[in-house]
Amino acid sequence: MKRLAATSLLAALCVFPGSASAQEYTKGTSYIEPRGGVYATTNPNVGVVGTYGGAAGHYVLDGVALEAEGLGYAVDQTGKTPTPLGQASKTETNNAMGVAAMAKWNFVRTPKGTLFVGAGGGGVFAEKDLPYNGQKNSGMGQADIGGTVALGKNVSLRAAGRYQHLGSFDDKGLDSLGGNVGLKISF
Repeated sequence: MKRLAATSLLAALCVFPGSASAQEYTKGTSYIEPRGGVYATTNPNVGVVGTYGGAAGHYVLDGVALEAEGLGYAVDQTGKTPTPLGQASKTETNNAMGVAAMAKWNFVRTPKGTLFVGAGGGGVFAEKDLPYNGQKNSGMGQADIGGTVALGKNVSLRAAGRYQHLGSFDDKGLDSLGGNVGLKISF
């Protein structure tokens, strides 16, 4: 029931968008943004990855922002153990924290919203060994493409698709595709 109410509210906000301030994407403007998302991976030992957290950014040029992001990760991973009767598997959640720096370019800016691309990198630090590299930490690179819809003068609903690579660029790395949604508040 909570999901239905949240989805209905989100749909209503998208249908009746407000107008964005022309200052929202100009040099010197800052923002904060709580966000969350879901990702799928290419590793058979890693299921759905859920994220929650947020970001803070500052526009260094008109339409170009530098952003610091902090996300918590809930990683569903499967451990496989050989037994005399075959292979046993156990699914468990591995909690992790990720930090990243991003550069974002809003290449389309209108009073009703924007389109943007972004790229950056950072690291992930987990409480248990990660299944793709056998360590508790990993480097990360990511790229976003998305858009915003103005909800008010300084508030926007933001949605983005994301490609993320964890670990080294070989067989021990992990690729994931997903998306995240956030509420951007500019000041």
